[in-house]
Amino acid sequence: MSSDKFKNLDLNLLKLFSIVYQQRNLKRSSDLLFISPPAVSQNINKLRHHFEDELFVKTPKGFDATPFADSLYIELSPLLTQLSNAVNNHDEFSPSALEGTITVDMGQQIIPWLSPMMFSEISKCCPNVTFASHNMTTETAAMMKTDQVDIAIQFQFPNTTKDIYELPLGNVNFVAVVREDHPFQKDEATIEELLCYNFATIEMPFFNTFHTSLIEQAVAKRNLEINVVHRSTSAISIREIARNSDLVVPGLENFVKHCGEGLRAIKVTDIDEISTLPLCAYIHKKNRQSKKHMWLYEMIKSLV
Repeated sequence: MSSDKFKNLDLNLLKLFSIVYQQRNLKRSSDLLFISPPAVSQNINKLRHHFEDELFVKTPKGFDATPFADSLYIELSPLLTQLSNAVNNHDEFSPSALEGTITVDMGQQIIPWLSPMMFSEISKCCPNVTFASHNMTTETAAMMKTDQVDIAIQFQFPNTTKDIYELPLGNVNFVAVVREDHPFQKDEATIEELLCYNFATIEMPFFNTFHTSLIEQAVAKRNLEINVVHRSTSAISIREIARNSDLVVPGLENFVKHCGEGLRAIKVTDIDEISTLPLCAYIHKKNRQSKKHMWLYEMIKSLV
């Protein structure tokens, strides 16, 4: 026999041994194990041959354990308890027990208003966690696969890879953003009314072809012209420029509501194809059943 007695051992036999040791009765042991008494005897014989020890000897009331069985049970019992706890409790989830970093990539139009809200919630729920938020890039999908990014938030987009799973968050309203005392004072406008002003756009390289924003695509379909005089991937820099100029910025109503001090939103009435946009969360498919990721998703959904 090999000197390594663990290598070829059926671990189910150890569970059986523990129950037989405690019960010292074949019938009671078989009831607890849901197998027949002969099957219990056969498995005990397997262990007897494996360990080269009798393990149990018959008595008028049942059977007694050998010294080897006594020492084996003493060492084995706490290990089986630990194993049981590991199997039964490994999937328990409590946000307060999380440690390390939660990383969320977001679209450029989303990060300025959603990131502070998420930080507030995560700080309350996860005192031992660092929250990191980054602009979504073409590397985000690959980083989700290697767990460098937990979840991504962006407008719904086609052509996601098969290993990326999409979760709906709700709709967001697309508006024209201007400074509070902008010359155009109405709350609603057609796109043609706004095209007499210069525009600034927030570039979203992952979502749009570079230098062709959603508003530019919508205007081109109508054979109209739009004069974009400033582009940036930074929504905050665009916000500061809009506060101090007459530029019109296509943006989200959420942005104006949560971090648009000095700005106001104008509803554009005749660009239905982009007036309301579905917002989605994206995770790697391996995390579809992850309680951590589903908790993050539900939290983000409530904030949106």
